[in-house]
Amino acid sequence: MKNSLKQLLRTPMKTCLFFLLMAAATALLVLGANLWAQTQAQIDAVEKQFTTLGTVEQKPNRTQMRTGWDAADGAYYSEAEPVYDSVISADVLDFDGANYLKAPEKRPYYLADLQGLAVRDGGTALFYPVVEFTPAETAVPDHPIKVYVQRFLYPEAENQNNEYEIYVCDHWTENPAPLEAGKTYVAYTNVIVNHHENAKSSIEYALIAAERSTQCDAGGNLLESDRQTRTFDEVTAGFYETERGQYWLELSKALSMWDTTAPVLPVTDTALLPSFHDRTVYVREGRTFSAEDLENGAAVCFVSEEFARKNGLSIGDKVELPLYGVNEKDSPHRTFGDGSGLRTFSLLNAQNRAYTLFWTAKYEIIGTYYSVGTYGKPAGSIEMALNLFLIPANSVKADFAGNIVDSGPMQRATTSFQIPNGTVDDYMAAYNRNVPAEVRENLEITFDDNGYSQIIGGLLNMRYVAIILFAAGLLSALAILVLLLYFFIVKQKKRTAIERSLGMSKNQCRVSLVSGVVLLSAVAVILGTVCSSVLFDKVQTLDLTGQNEHTFSTEYSLWARDENAVETEDAENTGVLKVVIPAAMTVLTAGLSVILVNRSLKYELIEMLNK
Repeated sequence: MKNSLKQLLRTPMKTCLFFLLMAAATALLVLGANLWAQTQAQIDAVEKQFTTLGTVEQKPNRTQMRTGWDAADGAYYSEAEPVYDSVISADVLDFDGANYLKAPEKRPYYLADLQGLAVRDGGTALFYPVVEFTPAETAVPDHPIKVYVQRFLYPEAENQNNEYEIYVCDHWTENPAPLEAGKTYVAYTNVIVNHHENAKSSIEYALIAAERSTQCDAGGNLLESDRQTRTFDEVTAGFYETERGQYWLELSKALSMWDTTAPVLPVTDTALLPSFHDRTVYVREGRTFSAEDLENGAAVCFVSEEFARKNGLSIGDKVELPLYGVNEKDSPHRTFGDGSGLRTFSLLNAQNRAYTLFWTAKYEIIGTYYSVGTYGKPAGSIEMALNLFLIPANSVKADFAGNIVDSGPMQRATTSFQIPNGTVDDYMAAYNRNVPAEVRENLEITFDDNGYSQIIGGLLNMRYVAIILFAAGLLSALAILVLLLYFFIVKQKKRTAIERSLGMSKNQCRVSLVSGVVLLSAVAVILGTVCSSVLFDKVQTLDLTGQNEHTFSTEYSLWARDENAVETEDAENTGVLKVVIPAAMTVLTAGLSVILVNRSLKYELIEMLNK
């Protein structure tokens, strides 16, 4: 070893040059390897943490104006409403090249009558009563007229005496029929602020036309029903035994059920729900559905934190969910988003009867969720609602074709799918190739990848730089190693011959040549590795991914609250690389040195000396 080092020091400039070059090449090699490993780990983490959700909405073919009469203004008003020539099925999105992770689904939601549980404070009874009344005088109700309440069919209450006065108005009928004093009438009303001139009361009971059934068949077709357009009926002896009388009783029954109704959303995967995708809804306590729960249709449910709190429910409790209606048009947020329960569909079927239960079962609460918004109300959501239950779609094992309260086209809040990250362009290319133009022009597809495309772009650029550094370092290290061995091993044949002629054994010759080179290489490699660690730390402070304008702290964000989120920390194997690469280079140097020395030792001494 000592003799070997002396020989190296006889050419100090050359030795120093190779030492520095080897250290620099090692630093470049280790830095590139560490950056590559770290960036790849971050890419893998991003792939697990981010998902790409597609939502679909059918655009209306046109809009039309719907006119109505306002008695307070004495004029017509107009409202625009969308018109669809036909409803496009989600099946049109099943085409070659779609490459779905989760195929498109159009989610309905159920109506559950939760009697005995707190659902909506006060319900709708205070604003939409069904009332029997007697006019104080004969008059045309084109303005609020005084009447005496006989009783409320809804909400149920004890009979009132004639001293209970209210003012009724056939507010939305241009030429209403007269109401006669001494007769009793029944009507469905809406309590609104009285805007009429010379009003004698601050509120009025505006008469509402009899509800038109919105029941649809399994194909989404509206069923024909016997709709009476008049806004009130006269109550005579035996009236409630007639078909019209039964209508008012059934409407009152349906409205009573509505006060205790909560929405139930059947899911195949919470990842397909936009609010879970963008983290405006997250798990507060317990767990969400497992793959087995969803596949086997387990009787488990996921409820809002507020609903569980106000009803004294906790994880493990069971709740009876009697289902009586299915809405295949809107999302729960449309009707129950703020808990008001203001609906756009009828509670009566095509036979003017209240819907009956089609499924009931006890569901175990396995977790609670929280919605970002005021007091847990899902203000930023497009599909979640206050007091919404989530259940596995396969858990409902009953035919609900006779209980579809409404049906309509695909909406962003009801129709979604999932594709692999970074494949939006491929998906749209396949979509444009396979879906007819007349269908595409009526559909709008929106993608949300939570910022994956911005983040992954920078990471891929960083990985490309790391690969270049690694390749440059590897090629440099190999080239320097070859030159090192050439000058300090291959060109030392004469030295080997002299040492042999002086009586040194082959092993002593090997040690004499190899030990110094290996020591020089090992020290250079170690120094280069140390330098690479310093450079690696410096690189971490640089914006090599170009993401500074998109980065932000997640300490107080929803992402930090997500227990299932995958952290994009430094790769654990960067420390291993700092040991493996230097060790491999040292072993390679020693191995090649021994091989080259062995080749020199095969020559005859006289032949080597003559040369």
